[in-house]
Parts: sequence; C-alpha cells; structure tokens
Amino acid sequence: MCYIIITGGSLIWFLLTLIADMLIASAIVTPKWLIGPAAYTFAVTSQSLQHENMTRSTTISETPITTATTTAVRYPSVGIYTRCKAMKDIGFHCGPFDLDGFATDSSIYPTAWKASMFFISLGFVLLTLTVLCTLISCCRQSVFGKSIHNMTACAQVIAGISVMLALFLHPVGWSAARVQLLCGPDAEPFYAAGCSIGISFYCAATGILLCFICAGISIKAESSNMRSHVKRRVEEGERLVCIP
Repeated sequence: MCYIIITGGSLIWFLLTLIADMLIASAIVTPKWLIGPAAYTFAVTSQSLQHENMTRSTTISETPITTATTTAVRYPSVGIYTRCKAMKDIGFHCGPFDLDGFATDSSIYPTAWKASMFFISLGFVLLTLTVLCTLISCCRQSVFGKSIHNMTACAQVIAGISVMLALFLHPVGWSAARVQLLCGPDAEPFYAAGCSIGISFYCAATGILLCFICAGISIKAESSNMRSHVKRRVEEGERLVCIP
C-alpha cells in the first residue's frame, strides 16, 4: 500500500536542500564572482505622455514630457563562465565567454575555471538529485535494502565537497589575462588586486554550508519517520501521515 509520511524534520530537510540547490545554481549562472573596481556611469533618460482631460470637450491632448535624467552606475564583473563589461557600441553587456565550452582557448577561458565549472556542475547535479530523493523518502524509506536517507546524505556531502573544490579552483585562475584586465596587473592566484569578491561566490559558499547541514538533518528526518506513533498510524491504514 502506498503511503506518504511528512514530518517536521523531512520538511526542513527538503526546504534546505532546495535552497542550497538554488544558491549553487545562482552562483553558476551569475557573473558576480569578482567585481571590478572601475565604475561605469550611464545616463538614462525616460519619456512619458501627459494626458489632459478637457471638462467641456471630449478632446484629449497628449503632450510628451521628458522627465529628469537619471544616472545608472554599473561595475564590470566576471563569473565562472560569464562576464559583464562596458562595450563601445552596445553599452553595458553581460554574456558568456566560453563560446566553445571546455574547448575554448585557455587564454580566454582559464583551465582552472574549466575545472571549477566541472566540479560545481557536478555538485549541482548531485544536489538536484538529492532534492528528488527527499521527496521520494516521504513514500519509501529504502531502496535495494539501503536507506534512502543515508544514501542521500552521502550524495549531499559529495556535492558539498565538489562545490568546495570549485571555490578553491576559481582563485587559482586569477592570474589570467582576463582577470588582470579587470582587477589590475597585480592580480595573481588567491589575490584579486583591486577587485572584490562578489555575491555569486558567497552564494556558492552558503550552498556548501547548507549541503553539510542537510546531510546532518537527514539523520533526524529518518529517525522522525521511524517513530512509534508514525508506524502505528501507518498500520492503521492511513495513507497520509503528517506529524510536526
């Protein structure tokens, strides 16, 4: 008989795993690992229409009015495979620089960053699978005689270690010409010169921490699913068991 067990521990486990997965995905796609020191200022002019309703006539006049010019400040940045920079004819543009993937020339896409991309992608895939496993664990407690909670915890630890390797490898490539152009000629491995660490790096670091926390919570989630009153309600024929 199919039954679903939802406890406070399993719900927290699922939510934290999902948050960790989203943080790592954000770290991959956003070009905010290193933020350049030079700010670019852009003038933005907006235009609106003023509608004048005439009380004694059905005529409506529309007069274009140019509002005050606002100033936008943007900082060039680089991620694990994307970058943002000011371009002469386009303006401020963000996009990928790994045009040929891992086959991109190392002078454009540093080898250390390729390795970093591989490990963080591996960690993301593993963590995404564990999100599915946390949902499956509500219906099944074991597969092929192995506890789903234990297998998922192991996968989450491996995912955390994989993303940790990616965080270590990215600074190894800070001596690349791309980084020196952004941060200054003094940039070298583990020293970003004039650049600052961006939000994407911290997203990945937070994701790593949550991976290890989730691996620990899985033990609590398994024990909460095996409590006596949960088993009793299942034996009584309840298909949906919700326990705080």
